[in-house]
Amino acid sequence: MKAILRAVNGKLKTVDNLVHGSNSEQPFSSTQDALIKVSEEQFHLNNDGIESIRKRLLIGTNESTSFPSHISRVGFTAVATDHQMNMEMDQTVQFPKIITNVGNGFDSLTGIFRAPVPGLYLFSASILSHAGNEVRCQIVHNGEGLVYIFAGDTATHSTGAKSIVLDLVKNDEVWIKIVHSDDNIYGYSWSSFMGVLIIP
Repeated sequence: MKAILRAVNGKLKTVDNLVHGSNSEQPFSSTQDALIKVSEEQFHLNNDGIESIRKRLLIGTNESTSFPSHISRVGFTAVATDHQMNMEMDQTVQFPKIITNVGNGFDSLTGIFRAPVPGLYLFSASILSHAGNEVRCQIVHNGEGLVYIFAGDTATHSTGAKSIVLDLVKNDEVWIKIVHSDDNIYGYSWSSFMGVLIIP
């Protein structure tokens, strides 16, 4: 904006020179000729100012969306297929069937999500127990158990679920593990694990 004001002052000085004939320029024969010249100068000044503002707006837009769109989209949903029976303590719960895996962060062979980019992530898991049984799980971040999931009923199936928000750096890992021996996970897409990047 200061540059535009300097340009305006320069144009006004030019107008004064045109009318009075200073700076060795030939004076105009009439006020009308001087006004025409002023209009032409003002037209160029306006265009220059508009172009400068437009470029500033474009630069601001580029800065606000500086990260590539394909990197900013990370999310997965995977489900358990077969029943997982008599699981051992600290065993990773498997979710072999991938429904969504944008960013390819989830590994269906290991059941582990690895963050492809840093950011704030939301994770959620839903676990179904077998009828009359209990199951105890935990959401794990880089080997540290964070929150527990419990499902169980003396007569029928039961679902336990938990969500958590984690601030991850690139290659951080998140998974679900068993925290009690001999627990069973009900499959057939009744148990699921999901995560999504909220803020890059």
